[in-house]
Amino acid sequence: MRIAPSRAAVGACALLALAGCGPNAASPRARAPSGIDAAAPRALLGEWHRALVGGQKDRYLACFVGSQDELVLVLAMFEAVQAGYAFHDAVVQTYGPEAWQLFESGEGARVDLFPRDAAWPRRITVVRAGQAAFGYLPRGRVPLHLAESGGAWRLHAASLVPPGYEARQVADYLFRYAAALRKLIPEIGQRRLSAEKATEADYFRDLAPAERPKAAAAVEALLAQ
Repeated sequence: MRIAPSRAAVGACALLALAGCGPNAASPRARAPSGIDAAAPRALLGEWHRALVGGQKDRYLACFVGSQDELVLVLAMFEAVQAGYAFHDAVVQTYGPEAWQLFESGEGARVDLFPRDAAWPRRITVVRAGQAAFGYLPRGRVPLHLAESGGAWRLHAASLVPPGYEARQVADYLFRYAAALRKLIPEIGQRRLSAEKATEADYFRDLAPAERPKAAAAVEALLAQ
C-alpha cells in the first residue's frame, strides 16, 4: 500500500530497510556462489507465489514454518494480498481500467498489489548454503529464509517480520487493512464510491493517530515488492 505524502517519509524508512535499492558489490546476491544447486528452494518460492496469487490458502500456509505469532502474520499477509486483488478487480469491473489508473495516480491512500506475474519468482535471487537458503526479492536486501528438513523445504515465517516490528503487531495492521479494503468493495460495486473518492480512505482510522504511519509503513514494507 502506498501512502499519502504526509506519511511517505515514515513509509520510506521501513521500506528501504526491507527492500533496499538493489544489489551492490558487497551484497549477498552480488556474491552468490556458482555451482550450488538451488533448484529445490527456488521451487518452494515458486509454489509460495503461485499459492498466494491463486488464493490457495492451504497450499500457501504449507510453505511456512514458525512460531504461532509468526504464522498468524503469514495468514494476515495472505488476507491482505487477497483483499488488494479483490479491491482492484472491483474497481476495474465497475469503472474500467482507466479508473484504476486514476486511483493509482491520486494523492491519497493507494493499494500496492503483490506481483501477480507468473515470471516474478524467477527474479528472486536464491543463495543456498547446505540445508539453508536465502531468497532475495527483486527490491530487497533483507532475504526470505528457507530451510530443508526431512527432504522438504519451507520458508521461515520470521523472515516476513519487518525490522523494528513484532509479528503480532504487523499481523494486526494487515488484518485491519484487509478488512478496510473489503468494506469498500460493495460500495464500489454499487457505484456508491468512485475510484477517485477511494483514495481518501484511511485504512487505519481506528488506530491512534500517532500509530497510523507505523501501521501504513509495515503494510507497505510487506506488500510493495
